[in-house]
Amino acid sequence: MAIITSRTNENGQIKFLYDRCNSCGLCVKVCKDFSLIMKDNLPVVSDHPFFGCIACGHCMAVCPTDAIEISGREISVNDRIDLPEIKDRANYEQLNNLMTARRSIRDFQDKEVGEELIEKIIAAAVSAPMGLPPTDVRLVVLKGKAKVREFSFDVMDYFRKISWLFTNQIIWIWRLTGKESYQLIKCFAQPLVKFFANTKEKDENYLLYDAPLAIYFTASPYSDPADPYIPATYAMLAAESLGLGSCMIGSIHPTIQYSAKKLKQKWNLPAKSPAGIVVIFGYPKYKFKSGIRRTFAEVTYFAN
Repeated sequence: MAIITSRTNENGQIKFLYDRCNSCGLCVKVCKDFSLIMKDNLPVVSDHPFFGCIACGHCMAVCPTDAIEISGREISVNDRIDLPEIKDRANYEQLNNLMTARRSIRDFQDKEVGEELIEKIIAAAVSAPMGLPPTDVRLVVLKGKAKVREFSFDVMDYFRKISWLFTNQIIWIWRLTGKESYQLIKCFAQPLVKFFANTKEKDENYLLYDAPLAIYFTASPYSDPADPYIPATYAMLAAESLGLGSCMIGSIHPTIQYSAKKLKQKWNLPAKSPAGIVVIFGYPKYKFKSGIRRTFAEVTYFAN
């Protein structure tokens, strides 16, 4: 039985090139669907898989002799990528330096982000893990300050339209859903909606900060709720490596998630999306001299 997503309703197809196969069995070991078994010292497709091939590509990627080809579920052998040697990949120190240096940037130079850099950001983001392949994450790319501003003001207009939902009388109802929800609405969402309404009247863009580039990551109802956030994070790290700054804007998607039909139609946003995030990008206006050490709320260890 195939796992259905918005992009596919079929299983992947596994093809062996036995003239290349060395019978190492690595493909069988990495397949956690039990789609492959060893028979007569050769890997074959099992008659009793768990779900059936989801086209994760593990078997094709691990094969030392390129003896496996996967097709279906939006993947083919042409999607196999030769990897650089380990010595040519970023080590921990390099990666940690990149992540530590990254700040949430909201002040940008008046400079456009070129098409080549946008393509590199998207190429890095699409390599992110997802709940089930093929990913159901969809991107809407807003290129140029004018287009980002237009989208921002459309969203602010919608915020103004639903501002009655954030009056004291209405948000009191949130007490019934729990103290935390009520407090977040009261101390964050309520003043934010009012602030956006006021700044829109002054022609000020404090929603997306007149960034030269914004990308909206959304997922489908078939997706894991975490799916859009992981490629968004990859995109931010890629941008940092390219000399760009970035910032996640989390206030938009929760507000329009179940409504804003006209807004979604204009900007090609999915009618239903359980999760989503907007990331803005651009050349930082200011240079940060220091990083800031952060802490988790708690780290609990269980060990033998």
